Amino acid sequence: MRNIFKKLFAITFGVVLALVLLEIACQVFFAFAVKPKLKALQNDPFHYYQPSADPVLMYELKPGYRILKDGRRIAIDSRGLRDDGDHAGAPHKVALLGDSVPFGTALSQEDTPSAALQALTGDSVKVLNFGTPGYGLEEIRRYFEVKCPAYKPDDVFYLLNINDFSRRNTIYEGGDNGLYRIYHPPFLKMPFFIRKAIYRFEKGGEMSSVRWYQWLYQGNKADAGMIKDMAATAAANGCRFTVVLFPPAVAYQNGGFALQSVFDKIERYLDENGISWLAPVADFSQNISSLQDNTDHFTPAGSRKMAEVIYENLQQQ
Repeated sequence: MRNIFKKLFAITFGVVLALVLLEIACQVFFAFAVKPKLKALQNDPFHYYQPSADPVLMYELKPGYRILKDGRRIAIDSRGLRDDGDHAGAPHKVALLGDSVPFGTALSQEDTPSAALQALTGDSVKVLNFGTPGYGLEEIRRYFEVKCPAYKPDDVFYLLNINDFSRRNTIYEGGDNGLYRIYHPPFLKMPFFIRKAIYRFEKGGEMSSVRWYQWLYQGNKADAGMIKDMAATAAANGCRFTVVLFPPAVAYQNGGFALQSVFDKIERYLDENGISWLAPVADFSQNISSLQDNTDHFTPAGSRKMAEVIYENLQQQ
């Protein structure tokens, strides 16, 4: 019996020692390989973020940040929105809510979806850009809880990107391309690297993939309840709330839309909860490469196309 206990102790000690050594190795790798890359991202001129005091958000757009470089203009106003301050006195306000898609990642200020919609609506409407790159459903919900009562928009269009089903501190973390980890490095590095390996495997080594979108949704579909929370926040503040299902370019394959089954499930959930929605799959089905880039983000033409979809909906109200 004593020999059995000795063997069990030796095995347990060996496993614990191996895990400790592996964690040390991961700590070293993070310090010398990952951290410098995150620091380089933070020092990039197009890093327009700062730490957030909100424990859910962790980071936010940097108020007052402005840059013009390589023909691309970024202007963040004093309240942390990507906005030039025009049309501030318009009687009707429309907000575009979401992640990097409504924000207009890789686009100059005048080519964003909000700018395109502003051009269509004219002086009678103020279009608010409620987009923040890297936010998932949990962060978008919290952001909206703060911004909705502060700005009181009349209409809110949530551009739901399927990668909004990413979730921090799980195997589904990664939709922010490392932004979260700039401001909140993991304490234990080994679990972080294991989760990251699973995430990258599911993504398939591509900028995006249908399988990756399906995996994110399937793993976190219960988070759709956060959309219901957003709709409740909108109702409590007297504004109309509409979900716009963003159709990523990678899903247009072989004459069809490979994420239609996911869209069907989300649409069914929205219907069951009385939430208005738009799914402009057909609108983006022609010449998709001219409307989105290889990261499934809008080109200037894509921004205009989405603005037309939203403007048509506004006209019908």
